[in-house]
Amino acid sequence: MARGPGRPGPFARLPLPGRTEGIVILVVLLVTAIAVGAAAWYAGTRTTPAFDSPDDAAEAGAPPPTATPPNDEPPGLAVYGDWYVSGTALGGAGPAGWPAIVSQRLGAQATEPHAVTDAGYVAASDRTGDTFLSLAENFPEPRADVTVVFGSRNDYSAAPAEITAAATRTLETIRATAPETELLVIGPAWTDADVPPELPPVTDAVRQAAAAVGATFVDPLEERWFFDNPELIGADVISPTDEGHRYLADRIEPFVRQVLEENATSPSSETVGPTG
Repeated sequence: MARGPGRPGPFARLPLPGRTEGIVILVVLLVTAIAVGAAAWYAGTRTTPAFDSPDDAAEAGAPPPTATPPNDEPPGLAVYGDWYVSGTALGGAGPAGWPAIVSQRLGAQATEPHAVTDAGYVAASDRTGDTFLSLAENFPEPRADVTVVFGSRNDYSAAPAEITAAATRTLETIRATAPETELLVIGPAWTDADVPPELPPVTDAVRQAAAAVGATFVDPLEERWFFDNPELIGADVISPTDEGHRYLADRIEPFVRQVLEENATSPSSETVGPTG
């Protein structure tokens, strides 16, 4: 049988690999090809990692910012008025007065009550010359969350229109110095059910002023404060005792709490009816 042509040149004398050696060589070449192909595929598909700057990394790793915590500062309570606010020698002075009691119950920051026994919206004190307006002007409470103005039966002889004008100006002055305060206006009180005819017109005049500035209004006559509790009034028949001031605190605290909780913003006044 004819042979094929021999290997030329320098390869003529090299022995040809046997069958087993050829298989080994083929396997090695195949493995090498697979390794090279895999390396090329990985290099072509790998995503280069991105590195944040220190600031970016801090922001990315930090938890999302939380809202500013609520202000834990206790609410402020300011009070203006006559002897129903200041108290007298017969009761309600200092910590025994309803302003201090209400502040303590609500956990509020108590301010010194701004009150003169014989003052009113129109009536000027014989002792100091003060009215509720001058008290508001001279003793502003810009940080008060609630401002209470209580009174005044001292205005019984003034014309209703004059009372309304003076009360409106007083309440506007308070609002100007404490824009965020909520106004709680309490009309004049009497000590029994035999209310003199001069007093309801005072109540109505103050009610109109409260409506004009969008304040919450409370009517002690309508609520019958003290009418059935003569023992809460001192020997002068007009001044609440210490027990009488605790009674006032029981009546006034719910209104202050309501104003604080609701943060009323209605442009019209809110007259609160009897609580029973």
